[in-house]
Amino acid sequence: MLCRVADSLFWMARYIERAENTVRLVDVTLQTLLESEHSNDEVHYAHWKPILSSLGDLALFETLYSEKSNTEIPEFLIFNRENPSSVISCISAARENARMIRDQISSEMWEVINRTYLWLKKQDPEAVCQEADYSFFQHIKEFSQLFQGLVDTTFPHQIGFEFVKIGANIERADKTCRILDAKHYMLQQTEVKDDALDNAQWTAILRGCSAHEAYRRVFVADIEGDNVREFLLRSRDFPRSVLYCLTRVQLAMHAISKCPTSHFSNEAERRLGQLIAKLNYANPSDLNGKEVGKLIESIEEDLGEIAVEISKRYMFSEIVDPAEEADQTQTSTASA
Repeated sequence: MLCRVADSLFWMARYIERAENTVRLVDVTLQTLLESEHSNDEVHYAHWKPILSSLGDLALFETLYSEKSNTEIPEFLIFNRENPSSVISCISAARENARMIRDQISSEMWEVINRTYLWLKKQDPEAVCQEADYSFFQHIKEFSQLFQGLVDTTFPHQIGFEFVKIGANIERADKTCRILDAKHYMLQQTEVKDDALDNAQWTAILRGCSAHEAYRRVFVADIEGDNVREFLLRSRDFPRSVLYCLTRVQLAMHAISKCPTSHFSNEAERRLGQLIAKLNYANPSDLNGKEVGKLIESIEEDLGEIAVEISKRYMFSEIVDPAEEADQTQTSTASA
């Protein structure tokens, strides 16, 4: 397989997964704020700020927007093309990657990406953000799930298929970590513990990962932070847990290299095996309190480095994530 084809398949899958996860975050946050007794912009921004921080978009948002209302932030995360991680930017980038390899993917895969991009361009940002349009968010989530189904049923399960799975699962694991990181940031900012608010936030996190029902099947008691972290980080059965995603990445990488999972044939496989072992054998104390922030941060860093090693090994160039590049530019500008 050509390096450029592998690169496009990898990023096409990552961008679609990123768009879905961003929509999940925005949808759940808007619904939570609608249910809140507080309605002023200051309270809303305090709720959004940890999410923007965890996504690495806080500096860019504050540069582009003087107002910090409950409609400006969703607009930034969904429709702003200056934000390389916005939903429209991600779907546009996924479409461009798919266009470059149209002869390699199924016509159904191309059509659903192109159709969704054209539909998204016609949407009214103000109406969607002001009304917290549930049908809009549902459409994007269903598009992503339809695309995944088409990959499974219309795309040959060969090397290209494995690159799609690597891209999607790396992105999914990263976003699950960032959702948990946002909650960790909220806890650090809270001086007085509010059990009702804490419970509502953990419930929102589970809903954001479509994990509420799955969690309830495992933990029948009240929703507790330690149990939520354990479930979203180390569940072996739930498809959006970090450990589950990493295991799927490992299977795909070894399917490409033909190396048994008990060994490694390149640096990416070695680093991934170490990360899975670190998560598998983490002490219970690492999943709560101050230590969990360090663990989540280390997982995010490891995922970034693994993606770089995959790119060096199979695309013969360092991986460049436009979202991370923009974040670094904003940080340098702020420092200057």
